[in-house]
Amino acid sequence: GVDGVIFVADSQIERMEANEESMENLRTNLAEQGYSLEKLPFVIQYNKRDLPNVADAEELRQMLNRMSVPDFETVARTGVGVFDTLKAIAKLVLTELKKGSSG
Repeated sequence: GVDGVIFVADSQIERMEANEESMENLRTNLAEQGYSLEKLPFVIQYNKRDLPNVADAEELRQMLNRMSVPDFETVARTGVGVFDTLKAIAKLVLTELKKGSSG
């Protein structure tokens, strides 16, 4: 089962196409397991923001965050933004679990 999804995108310009492909693969794989990304707690993390060859965050949003879910710019190597991502998905998952248990 799945309670929530964090999609980690590589911010490097040369990874933009691979990010789109990965997002489509995620949707397909979830659908094969009977899940819809639109109905799951979901956040996006734009990683490697410390590198010199990164795409503009707004460009990444337009490409990958069509559902306007919470998203975060991160540098996993140093931990920048990672805890914020985890807090956001935890909050969404807990909210969803409360809904499920209340009726």
